[in-house]
Amino acid sequence: MGLKELVKRAELPHGSQWINEDVRPVEAERRTWTFLAYHNFWLLINCNIATYLTGSALIPLGLTWWQAIIAIVVGNFVATGALLLASMAGAYYHIGFPVFSRAVWGIWGSQFTIWNRIFLSFVWYGFQSWVGGQCLYLMLLSWDPKLEDHIPNHIPADTGMTTAQFVSYFIFCIVSLPLLWIRPHRLQNFFYFASSVTIVFFIVLLIWALATMGSDGFGATLDSENVLPLTGGPNSVAWLMVYGIMSTVGSIAAGILNQNDYARLSRRPMHAIYGQAVAFPLYGILASIIGILVTAATQKRMGGEAVWNPPTLFVRLLENDNTPGTRAALFFSGLALVISQMGSNLPGNGLAGGIDLASVFPRWLNIRRGAYITAILSPIVNPWRLVNTATTFLTVLSGYGVFLAPMTGLMVSSYVIVTKQKMNIDDLYVGNKDSLYWYNSGINWRAPIAWIIGVAPCLPGFIAAVSTSVTVPAGATELYYLNYLYGFLSSALVYWALHAAFPDKRLAAWVAESPDAKTLQREYQEKWDMIDAPHLEEIAAGHPQTKEPKTTTSQSGLMAKWSPIATRPPPEGAPPLGNTPSEATLATPVSQEAARIDRATRVAGARRPAGLVCQSSPVEAPSNPRVPVVSETSPFQDDAELPSPSGSEQPRGDSVSCPVPEPSDGDGSSSIGLSPLQIQDYAVHALEDLGDRTSHCLGLAAEQDTYFLNAFRSLILDEQNEVDAKIIQVTNGGPLPHQHPLHFLLLLNGFPEHTDNALAAASDNIEAIVGPHGPALIRLFFTHVHPVYPVVSKVRFLRRYAEAKLTLPASLRGAVYALACVFWRFDKSLPLPRPFEQHQLISEAHSSLRRELEAPNLFKLQACMLLLHLTPPAIDSVETPHTWTLTAQATACAQMIGLHQDPTPWNIATWEKRLRRKLWWFTYATDAWSSVCHGNPPHIGAETFDTALPTLEDMRFDENVPEDLFYLVDPGSRAFNVPDGYRFLEMVNIARNLRSILDCGFQVKRNMGNPESRAQLVALHGRIKEWTSFIPHCLTVGKDTENNCPLNLSYHATQVLLFRGLMSPATKEAKATPGSYLQQWLSIALSDFRSFTTFMGNVSPGALTGFWGRRKSLLPPVDVQAAYQLLEKYHQALQRLEAAKDEAALVLLRPAMLRIDSFFAQATELIKKGNEDAVASPAISM
Repeated sequence: MGLKELVKRAELPHGSQWINEDVRPVEAERRTWTFLAYHNFWLLINCNIATYLTGSALIPLGLTWWQAIIAIVVGNFVATGALLLASMAGAYYHIGFPVFSRAVWGIWGSQFTIWNRIFLSFVWYGFQSWVGGQCLYLMLLSWDPKLEDHIPNHIPADTGMTTAQFVSYFIFCIVSLPLLWIRPHRLQNFFYFASSVTIVFFIVLLIWALATMGSDGFGATLDSENVLPLTGGPNSVAWLMVYGIMSTVGSIAAGILNQNDYARLSRRPMHAIYGQAVAFPLYGILASIIGILVTAATQKRMGGEAVWNPPTLFVRLLENDNTPGTRAALFFSGLALVISQMGSNLPGNGLAGGIDLASVFPRWLNIRRGAYITAILSPIVNPWRLVNTATTFLTVLSGYGVFLAPMTGLMVSSYVIVTKQKMNIDDLYVGNKDSLYWYNSGINWRAPIAWIIGVAPCLPGFIAAVSTSVTVPAGATELYYLNYLYGFLSSALVYWALHAAFPDKRLAAWVAESPDAKTLQREYQEKWDMIDAPHLEEIAAGHPQTKEPKTTTSQSGLMAKWSPIATRPPPEGAPPLGNTPSEATLATPVSQEAARIDRATRVAGARRPAGLVCQSSPVEAPSNPRVPVVSETSPFQDDAELPSPSGSEQPRGDSVSCPVPEPSDGDGSSSIGLSPLQIQDYAVHALEDLGDRTSHCLGLAAEQDTYFLNAFRSLILDEQNEVDAKIIQVTNGGPLPHQHPLHFLLLLNGFPEHTDNALAAASDNIEAIVGPHGPALIRLFFTHVHPVYPVVSKVRFLRRYAEAKLTLPASLRGAVYALACVFWRFDKSLPLPRPFEQHQLISEAHSSLRRELEAPNLFKLQACMLLLHLTPPAIDSVETPHTWTLTAQATACAQMIGLHQDPTPWNIATWEKRLRRKLWWFTYATDAWSSVCHGNPPHIGAETFDTALPTLEDMRFDENVPEDLFYLVDPGSRAFNVPDGYRFLEMVNIARNLRSILDCGFQVKRNMGNPESRAQLVALHGRIKEWTSFIPHCLTVGKDTENNCPLNLSYHATQVLLFRGLMSPATKEAKATPGSYLQQWLSIALSDFRSFTTFMGNVSPGALTGFWGRRKSLLPPVDVQAAYQLLEKYHQALQRLEAAKDEAALVLLRPAMLRIDSFFAQATELIKKGNEDAVASPAISM
């Protein structure tokens, strides 16, 4: 095997030159570190022998114990400030130190600072391993006090070690290797164990030293006399204290520099900030003070010698008292110190070096490989020579601060001052001139200049400290004593000044025009949470350079696979765009949003961050505004048509062009107006919350022609007509035929007294049934039901419930209560058994809804949608007819209030537009599935709506709960959860494909004989089959994603219907006819449905107790011909789940069990033996 082949085999599955799975921004499932994790991390890093020895570096220089402690305290607080500032980018954007360095130094320039940190990882890993070896040496010595005699020494004395010590070091290194396999986001359990052992050991050590000190008291270490002048040169107390402060900071300078590597793992930014702010100074000060006190307390029993190193101290104790008790204490002390050293060394140096190496060679190295390389190469630094004397140790600790402080200052200056905490995360992974951080040939020349200015003045003093033969002026020594503070501040200021005097134009323009930092942080986090490993390089590298505004961009990666025709909807309030091309593939919302925003945000000279999901801006107009064209290239050549807004023209061929209508002259009214009396109406209207009125949409077939209303509306309805109504015009229409003016009739709500009494009675009864448990049921609803089915406008509902709940429709309150009471037992504060029955609430809600729909609005439509999903009685084996009529009722309600017409160009509030789009597509999806459940034609015609598809922003609307309403929801339900939004957007995509299948093969006049219809089904099969491979990980079914079960179930149910159409007609003759559709698709169906058995195997009994919605009757794929073995496995899975003995779960499974048993009893026998009576009928029916 040649070298080239070996190198190829060493490549990582998803690695490239700039990114791999360990270098990317950390996605949600790996952001696992909380306050406690950071607390334990810094306990381990700072409660170790290196920190314990800090006093040994200060007191021998002439400082008193209290002066040393002051220096240690101040130094730790200075280091904490630097740490917090340096780790902000990691905490907020979830990127590590090497990636962040690309923004500061440039894509290629960052290599300098990364390699510096890699070298430090080798040094520190070797040093900490050597110290850990000395701790293990204690354990061996406790077993055999004559260890040095039994292991002859063959190592020269000038190395500072013996063979036995080297063997101990070697064993420690070997024992540490398995722990390097642990990924950083899984370190918490190890942290809990190691930190507990460490803090207990240090406290016990202090107690032992003080308790056994004897009457002689402390040694000379705690002598308070000053033998040095207080001021006057570098050897004065003042300057030595400054030196001590900088030494304290310098000892952890490497950890400060690369703390972004661990800050990026924070579940929330505040976890990293508070965890570090508390634990870092606390344990850095504590361990140092313990070291001083223990050394002073044991000094006199050591003959007056100050023994600073704990392993040396324990060896001396054994020499003085070789008893079983002392040997046992020695063993356990050595064990505790070994654990402490591992807890400090592995994350602080081993994994840190692995992260740095992975960023340098991401094509070949991940964190694990890099960590093992760090461990293997660490002995080359001769760590045993680093701890010979206190002076050498001090130089090793503080010297590196000369080089690291300026690097840290550059990071802070770049993030806080230059870019104002704004970062274009995508461009950090683009290694060419398209990247915002390419600067000049990949190097930001300002960074090395600023770094040199921070380093160079301190070098003479550093050299003099390392080599005593070199003499420098006192001023140089004093400046060196200030090395960290000077280097940090000078480099930060120079870096900022250079960017101010010689700005990078692209970066400056992007910072000026991009959204605020919080928006960027949120949106990049949401975007990268959706990107899976196979598409890292494709997504990150999709940055075509644009010198001029362009209206055509090609998609790459995930977008190219899933959204070849994903056009950006018009901006809010703009004229409609006319024939908007629909999406011709099963496009994921992730790719739609990324492609849409990517096109909209690339402007000349400055680019907004690509892929922002929520931040939108109008598309830049080309030079000729009369003929703009949006074109996309499709990877699919023969895509089937999906149900789309009726005003859309289906794209054909390789590209789609969408002419944007030219704004009309004059007042902007419709060009089809009939008279110059047309009325301009630019007011922002309200169609909801109208008090005693309700808005009704006036369609083309209304009593009054829309164009006449547009021209003469003030004369159409007046008091003489005796109609209690007002008319408002929400849009003037557009130049295209289907873009007609649109009006709403605002009718006065007036019910007979008996209706008002019935409504009031239903409302009172509902509240009486739930009693004081209403708020608890609201919390349960938004915890268990809303994430799966987010139809309720959360904040509007909660606000109304908190302030005047009786003004909410009784049907909506009853539906929310009824669905929530299924999860009653999950709230331990609620009494058992439940003091009321669900059917009581359902009955009252239906009673109220029948009357409420005389005055429909968005809240009442939400009630319709929720009542559809209430669990039917256990005796029902199929959908009840009532659910079909409820679907018709919901559809009628939605159409009455105009949801079937696109609100984008209307003169109404943005929030109402978002809610209308969302609710229409809830209605549409429900109608499609209801058609499948009952076998009836859909209520919504394919040409009867033009509402634009929902976006993630529509799903985000009204989801973030303000603080004053927190008491009505659980903490996990207070903020918008991105996977919940994407889950419904994917459900809409599946419903659109389902509807396409229905239109092709399951209408009353079946058109499967039409070759075009069958070709469309074949194309749908190709796309639907890939769905499970391309959905984001957060939408798969697993332990922590049980809410995704209904979505995946819907997908498999759509597969069932698709194969029924593809194998039609499934007759006895078709079975025996070579080349029939049944024979062509049978084996393919069996193969495709193996993913269904995998899905069922992943469904846990606990998942069955969650909210699934009405699609429970679609569980079994019984329509797959001859799938006996496949169904047998499925039957076993159902029997396993049925053992859950949960009422809701059994109701969910009952239809599936009945249908599956029916298949075993009838369909399989029919397939095997045939049946003369079934010749003209399908062999399998649903």
